Amino acid sequence: MSNSSLSVLFCFMLSFNNVRAQNVETSGSLMELTPVRGHYKILGAINPKPLSDHETLDKLSFPYDEKFASKVLNEKPHYLRNTSVNDFKIPDPPANSSLQTRAELDYLLVLQTNRSPEDIRSSLYLSNTFLTPSEIGQLIGYWVNPEKLPQTDSLFSNVAEDVNYFLWSLKFKYERVRPYTLEPKIHDLEESRAASYPGGHVTYAYVHAFIYQALAPEFTDYFTKDAYAMAHAREIIGVHYPSDAEASRIFARQIVNMLFQNQNFLTDFQKVKTEWESHEKSSMLLLTKSWGK
Repeated sequence: MSNSSLSVLFCFMLSFNNVRAQNVETSGSLMELTPVRGHYKILGAINPKPLSDHETLDKLSFPYDEKFASKVLNEKPHYLRNTSVNDFKIPDPPANSSLQTRAELDYLLVLQTNRSPEDIRSSLYLSNTFLTPSEIGQLIGYWVNPEKLPQTDSLFSNVAEDVNYFLWSLKFKYERVRPYTLEPKIHDLEESRAASYPGGHVTYAYVHAFIYQALAPEFTDYFTKDAYAMAHAREIIGVHYPSDAEASRIFARQIVNMLFQNQNFLTDFQKVKTEWESHEKSSMLLLTKSWGK
């Protein structure tokens, strides 16, 4: 490739990045949740109300550990310090005796019957693997080599403080029992130490997806696909109802929207954008030099 061609290509890539940076300003602002779809939509349309003759069943709740609750809730949010758990508007979980919960349990039993060894392996792997920001950047082609991203790492660490606090608050609020409590035929493949609603792994998957899409909006489909895959993985191994995952998606969209209304978060996010743009430009220069050899 000639030097003139490299110059044209590099200029085009820089122009593309400028357009993308402008789009980030829009994508980072308040965004609406995309409509529910697939089996989440089908199951969510079933009646979530309790059946009148199952009062005992509906009183079942995940055991509340006051000492543990006090410990995790003692770690306060980093950004959303003036936000209350009641500011999040997620639907109540379906009643234990509801037709919707029964349909969800039947769905999990079908998944359990049909899950292959590879389904189990991949679902457990996904449940225990969260990629670093550097790895994400490599996967989408923003840079080639592993990069040190202190601003990005700091932002996600701070966001985790907010997510943890409100996620635990919601779990303690709803105290939904795990699927195996209501259906003994369900053989969950992971020990559950917290209430089911909303799901923690799925919440984090969607929170990360929504923040990454603000950094790289052209990869929105990639990020949301991975979050959706996490939700399905948690269902395959039998630890979550589908409505747990949908509540996680709703909660994640709301908390990320709140973060993008917080000035301290926006200041830190701008530093992250600058960091990503700097590393991506350096990677482009490295590539263009190698093409010119």
